[in-house]
Amino acid sequence: MSQALNKNISIKLKEALADLSVDIFGYEKKISNNIINHTRKVAAREKIIPEQLYVRLFQQNDKLRAFLYRQNRPIRAIAVDELVDFFLDQGASTFLDVQNKITVSIKEYLKDFSAANKVYKEDTKIWINVKDDLVVIRAFNNSKFIKEISLSSLIKYFK
Repeated sequence: MSQALNKNISIKLKEALADLSVDIFGYEKKISNNIINHTRKVAAREKIIPEQLYVRLFQQNDKLRAFLYRQNRPIRAIAVDELVDFFLDQGASTFLDVQNKITVSIKEYLKDFSAANKVYKEDTKIWINVKDDLVVIRAFNNSKFIKEISLSSLIKYFK
């Protein structure tokens, strides 16, 4: 087998395994539970069905922006400390370094995702929703659907 063919196979294998990871410490499950529980809490406070609540993330002028939506209708902006509450245990959001880490991690994810999918960084939108007790994350180019993404691919930037 030629060296070029081996290199091609190696590259394809790396791409196929890029999102494959083992969650031996239950990190993904814990964050998934946090998102589900916080979504329920916010939905109750907003008096809407949890499945109708979306968190939308994007960058604008190099700042991370987060908003709550009821399906396609904006409800309100989300402050960084509340955004952290979606991902981490209550109380973690009071630490400024945790807020900065989450903000920088999500911005880094948006940058890398945009580059990989050839989308302008500020046009990339991430929508997080809970449906049937599962966290669903979708990526959009403005309002045009790109693809569904795994929670693990997003939270690996948190480590």
